Amino acid sequence: MSKASDKASDSFGDVLTAGLATRGGGAQLPAQASSDTEVELSPRERLQALEARIEASVGQYQQSLRRLQARHRVEVGQLLDEINESGLWELEGHEKFGHYVKARWGWDRSYGYRLIDLALVHRALAPLGTVVLDTVVESHARELAPVVKVNGDEGARKFVEVLRLESGGKKVTAAVIAARRDQEGLGVPSDQSPIGDRDEDEDEVVDAELVEDDEDTAEKVGQTIRTAADTAEKALRQLNEALALDAAPFHRAETAVDLSRIRTAAVRMQRRADGIPGPAGS
Repeated sequence: MSKASDKASDSFGDVLTAGLATRGGGAQLPAQASSDTEVELSPRERLQALEARIEASVGQYQQSLRRLQARHRVEVGQLLDEINESGLWELEGHEKFGHYVKARWGWDRSYGYRLIDLALVHRALAPLGTVVLDTVVESHARELAPVVKVNGDEGARKFVEVLRLESGGKKVTAAVIAARRDQEGLGVPSDQSPIGDRDEDEDEVVDAELVEDDEDTAEKVGQTIRTAADTAEKALRQLNEALALDAAPFHRAETAVDLSRIRTAAVRMQRRADGIPGPAGS
């Protein structure tokens, strides 16, 4: 591994270690009333205060994790670009870079190039600051990469700045970027592949990475799962509270049906969760 690769790997490892060490942003638990204060919390108020702190900690952790994942993709793209440009993939006997990506990491060739393009775009837009970089996901980078390659870093920065100004603070989608890019004649025509310099005789492999290649869609899926998990946990707490009353339900027949529905939903949810794809090689 090169010195540049070692440096990038170490920096990411340091961030990961520090992030896990301060998981949740170091949220503090509300202190019990001290002897020199008149404020005392009831058990219910203290429970609510503790739960509020937990929710804040989880939210901070999830936000930090998303940022860490974004940085991870950029760094992997930088490292893959070095391996590709230097031809180091040939050392393992691969005929093409795409073959190396598939064999070594289990990723589709196109996904590897998307990571490279993400790193390329982040490097070009770095002078605009983290406010801009934090909004550039893979689907955006795929449309911006041709502008960087053809019109240069400065051309890409001007294009993004004008686009952000015209959006008035509203979210800019990959489709908007592509349409405006083609309208201004920047980069390459939209009917040509913008991801990397592909070999003409290299087969395109279509997999889950290509079908679900929009970061906005992926984020929406993650948020849906997160919301469902929160709802399920809340329902379980409510059920526990009801059972803690140690009283028989008023409508036993209806309760039997409801409990059956809960069991069925739990089984279906577990099966569906088992079908969610994990990291390559898992």
